[in-house]
Amino acid sequence: MKQLLLPVRTMYRHSSLLHGFIIRDIKGRFAGSFGGLIWTVITPLATIVTYFFVFSLVMRITVNVRETGTDKFGVFFLCGFFPWTMLAESLSKSVGILVNEANIITKVVFPVELLPISAVVTSFLINSVGFMLFLVYLAFTGYAAPAWLLVPVAVFIEMVFVLGLALFLSALCVFIRDIGELLNVVIMVWFFGTPVIYPLSLVPERFAFLYSFNPMVEFVGFYRNLILMDMVDIQALVFMSFYAVISYTVGTWFFLRSKNAFGDVL
Repeated sequence: MKQLLLPVRTMYRHSSLLHGFIIRDIKGRFAGSFGGLIWTVITPLATIVTYFFVFSLVMRITVNVRETGTDKFGVFFLCGFFPWTMLAESLSKSVGILVNEANIITKVVFPVELLPISAVVTSFLINSVGFMLFLVYLAFTGYAAPAWLLVPVAVFIEMVFVLGLALFLSALCVFIRDIGELLNVVIMVWFFGTPVIYPLSLVPERFAFLYSFNPMVEFVGFYRNLILMDMVDIQALVFMSFYAVISYTVGTWFFLRSKNAFGDVL
């Protein structure tokens, strides 16, 4: 149990170092740009406007308001899109981070688990800006509800879930460098296998059982129920917490078991 809590203790004991990694990651993304951190606002705003324009004015796709809580496909889509982006970007940034930072790892003694942790935290922070802007828009259009108070809880549980995957994949990539390329394929398939751009009700019954193996089905559904229907799905919350605990436990265990071999392989 103490070993499993090591990443948490490391984040607390080396909070200044973690903060430094996060600041470095954020600055690195916008290094050399004139806008700098302003792009953290401009990019999600452009995303929101673009999807609303395409889905609402061009394609004019609608969804069932009784099923989804809205008749605007853009709203329905973005409620699942931002949580998905948090996961996809976090994993993409963290999977090869140990390999990319090999020079630091082999020359400086420090808790290397801070690298994938910082990648996850940075991705969640940046994407949360767009998510909050989207929620502000929804609040002004009449969607605000008491259930929104649980949105931070959902984000935290998802972050724990993603952190476990990030620790596992970043450690595995040290030994199998193809994991990074494989992840791109997995994320693409995973995206279309998650009801982000379509309601779960459209899935044929013969394939419905496959969705029970996809944790993001619970996460995306929980966010939509909270935001659009003012409903707290307790069963989904339990499943999300279960997935988060399993992911974190397995990811942390594998990372700590592999950690001593990083120096030799890198």
